[in-house]
Amino acid sequence: MGQQAKKRPRAQPPRPDRQVRADRQQELAAARRRANATKVGFVAAVAVLFVGGMSLARNAYAGHAKAPVVPLAAPGRYEQIVKKNLLQAGVVAPAQAPPGAASAPS
Repeated sequence: MGQQAKKRPRAQPPRPDRQVRADRQQELAAARRRANATKVGFVAAVAVLFVGGMSLARNAYAGHAKAPVVPLAAPGRYEQIVKKNLLQAGVVAPAQAPPGAASAPS
């Protein structure tokens, strides 16, 4: 933090000994256009790669849903058979658990 920021010189009118020739100005303008076109192309390529990576991640990795969620349940035919067998056996309701252990009051 001990270093001071360099100050940019203010824009000054060109001096006669630093005049840039017209052909050199054209070359500089063309170079600026090429640089700007390269920047735009680079940003577009990065955006395409980003979107492509997102779509690959969505379709390839296990953490991403590929299909709608289906509830876990026994097949309907299986449930019908179990209910039928329980009714035939005389079981009307599912078995209940034994009462939980309780401590005696002190």
